Amino acid sequence: MKLAILDADILRDDLVKQYDGYGRMFTELFQKVAPHWQSRAFQVVHGDYPAIADFDVFLVTGSKYDAFSDEPWIARLREFCRQCYQQNKKLLGICFGHQLLAHALGGRADRASGGWGLGVMTYELCEQPHFIDSSEPVSLLISHQDQVAQLPPEARRLLSSDFCHNAAFHIPGKVLCFQGHPEFTHQYLSDLMAGRRHQLDPEVFAAAERSMLAEHQGERVARWMVRFVEDS
Repeated sequence: MKLAILDADILRDDLVKQYDGYGRMFTELFQKVAPHWQSRAFQVVHGDYPAIADFDVFLVTGSKYDAFSDEPWIARLREFCRQCYQQNKKLLGICFGHQLLAHALGGRADRASGGWGLGVMTYELCEQPHFIDSSEPVSLLISHQDQVAQLPPEARRLLSSDFCHNAAFHIPGKVLCFQGHPEFTHQYLSDLMAGRRHQLDPEVFAAAERSMLAEHQGERVARWMVRFVEDS
């Protein structure tokens, strides 16, 4: 299975040395749960795109940018994802990617009325398709101020919480997206939050820090993505 990681962000200078970027994070995650997959990252922020025919699966990463923006590179990414969809390629989306795919395929993403979501969030399953291991809730690290406000017409809600109603969705056999970050580690999110502390309400920041005592089930969700791709 050949995976193209469409890396939609450039990390802050203070994070690059240790973490490199989301391309590397996802490569390392899938090496753990699907070592037989071949992954390659593309910096779509800079216009670096793969040939659609060369890959089986396309994953859109998180980003500090707005998925609903009309910035040229974001509009181009939405159009590229629509082309992948039309050519029956599997699509995966995480955070910004989750929002961008919803927006590109007929739904809507927007600024969240509840403000920033940070830390560890636990979600309830809305249904249990074949690629989900159990009906137990799942917990993921999160960092977002935008959300999917309306799902695409063919999409089915997969995960939900009081804070984020459309926390994951799938279009059977075609698209699987999550608001949470399976590729994150607690340490990375702590470092990311530290750089944004001056932008955040102190109570929001403190609550996020407390939540990070909880488990993060990123590898569980990564296995869902692998089963979705391989068994659809």
